[in-house]
Amino acid sequence: MATYNVKYNADDSVVRHVIIGLLADLNNKVFFYRQLDADNRVEVDVPFYYAISGDEDFLRDNLLFLTKDGLGCTPEGAKADGNYDQVPRGIVNMTGMSIDSGKLVNKRTRGEYSRMNNNGAMIGYTAEFEMIPINMSLDIEIITSSQLDNFKITEMIIKRLYKSNYFNIEVGHLNEGTYKIASYYAMPEDYATERPIEFSFDSKEGYKITFSIEVNSFIPSFEFDTEMHIGNRMFEINAYTTQQNDSQIDRTSDLVDKGVID
Repeated sequence: MATYNVKYNADDSVVRHVIIGLLADLNNKVFFYRQLDADNRVEVDVPFYYAISGDEDFLRDNLLFLTKDGLGCTPEGAKADGNYDQVPRGIVNMTGMSIDSGKLVNKRTRGEYSRMNNNGAMIGYTAEFEMIPINMSLDIEIITSSQLDNFKITEMIIKRLYKSNYFNIEVGHLNEGTYKIASYYAMPEDYATERPIEFSFDSKEGYKITFSIEVNSFIPSFEFDTEMHIGNRMFEINAYTTQQNDSQIDRTSDLVDKGVID
């Protein structure tokens, strides 16, 4: 089996694909400029990541630290011993999800999708399906290094993202069917900016921007029992040839001599 056709557990979650599409859309749009000196002006990108949660010791042992004495650990020069967080950065965390029942449509609607057959060719199919509309609530926190960066990033978000934003995601799997889903989110009117007043050695609070958004998307539910192939299929091609007799050949030669045909 080819590597592009490998099935993973992550391929079964439509919500995960929606979050990835949101992160990709935010990563391409949020940045600001910083003047280093009189002659150098650089563009500072603000990357967005999904929130990592769980046991702190597990995260440190498996993601942050690398030791040569641990079982099964191999030192790599590309990694550093310690937790180095990028600043600025955005953190997205989903806080809830609900079904928008007012936007439900008839289940008898037919939708199109593509699926790979046994010969490795992508074939189009159609089946009855129901697009279940969902609303996903997400909290976004952007960590910065100064109050000036708070101002610049907030202004860039307002200029480039306010108010409506659309993106498409492709979900499913080659062997089970792939299809595109449209998603939408709107930026809020209120943005909270925080700046630390007091510092201590164990303090992790810093400059940040926080706001909440709601992503509108769909979870498709296909009835594969009603599957039909899209278009016409040719099962075999038959070709026929005929032979001319002597009289037909003489007749054709006369017409050519008279200039009737070329």
